Amino acid sequence: MANPQEQLAAWQKAALESTLSYAQASIASAEQMLKLNLEAARNSLEQAGKNTRELLSIDDPQELVQLRAKIAQANMQQSASYAQNIYEIVSQSQALLTKLGEQQYSRLNQEAAAGAEQLGKGAPGAEVAAAAVKSALAATNAMMDNLNRATKQFAELSEANIKAATAGIFKTPGKK
Repeated sequence: MANPQEQLAAWQKAALESTLSYAQASIASAEQMLKLNLEAARNSLEQAGKNTRELLSIDDPQELVQLRAKIAQANMQQSASYAQNIYEIVSQSQALLTKLGEQQYSRLNQEAAAGAEQLGKGAPGAEVAAAAVKSALAATNAMMDNLNRATKQFAELSEANIKAATAGIFKTPGKK
């Protein structure tokens, strides 16, 4: 059996690495969101200036109606694109954090299984305790597998819904 101090040091190192990975992923996601928001604000300001200039140059009421419809369509498309970009960033971040969590869970699971093996080799009657730990680990693994499958199905369904919702907005008027 490993020295308890060495084992504790290894656990602490693994916890530190895991925490740093989560922090780096969170910062990268925040950076992407900040860039997206700055780009959206810049584009919105430019578009508002362009739209205002066009509106001020119109003399014919019919042209005004057409331009307002064109502006409304462009705004809807920009909003849908922005929402889709946010969804992609959130999905990527969630997938990365899930992957990190799964890696950490797998590592902890392996360590617990190794501990159960060591426990089974110990004092008389320890085999029963080791079997109980192994049974608990198997039940937990089955639960985590089911949870992961449900999460992936939800993510796939959400992505399909987002794509379907934005597909209609990006169609040009009059075309089907």
